Amino acid sequence: MVTPDITFIGDYLPILSFLLVFVVLFAVLAKTKILGESKFVNLLVSFIVAIIFVSLTSAREYVINVTPWFAVFIILSAFILAMVGFSGKIPEEFTKGLGILFVIGLIIVFLVSAYMTFSGAPVIEQIADWVKTPRVYGALILLVVGAIVSFILTRK
Repeated sequence: MVTPDITFIGDYLPILSFLLVFVVLFAVLAKTKILGESKFVNLLVSFIVAIIFVSLTSAREYVINVTPWFAVFIILSAFILAMVGFSGKIPEEFTKGLGILFVIGLIIVFLVSAYMTFSGAPVIEQIADWVKTPRVYGALILLVVGAIVSFILTRK
């Protein structure tokens, strides 16, 4: 029996992780309306964050590590909800407990994946070196000045 070679999918993981982050973030921003109802603003912010995720290899690796486990949790929750739904009457305590258990499980998966992805000291050293650059200091100064000016202009 010949097994198909699907190793080429690894070549498309950066594109797929970009699309996953972009679509999920856009859906969350559109649903919660945190940035308003403007689709342009939601698309722009989603696009920028997705580009940042693709540019930083550690963030992309994190998304790649978390995505399969998230899919497993979604499938498991669908099976559990189907079994509970077929049983008839559902006690409220069970549904609350199941939701809490699901959220705790997702948090554990996110934390374990983050530890596995970012546990190397070189990543922390790279971030520390990047923060010490003049560009970052300049951006922070501009941010502080902009916040002060915005506060003064919007004050009554």
